[in-house]
Amino acid sequence: MLKTISKPAALILALTAGVFGALPAEAGGRGKEYFSQTYVTKQPLHGYEGRAGDYYCSYVRIPVHKMINGRMKVVAWTLQQHCY
Repeated sequence: MLKTISKPAALILALTAGVFGALPAEAGGRGKEYFSQTYVTKQPLHGYEGRAGDYYCSYVRIPVHKMINGRMKVVAWTLQQHCY
């Protein structure tokens, strides 16, 4: 039998599921946190790639483009550092 619920109840249910779904007990007992940091700079930077204690870290450099005189130019760089 299918039951319908109100929109506020559905919102509360979705938010609660999102919060409790992210708990370490739900993550297979690992309990490790995930860290992510974003930096925006004028020049491309290298992040840290490799082990840092119990975590493995990697990074991604993403160019930020802007249209200047009808051509796409790189005006900044975004560095995304992830440790998991």
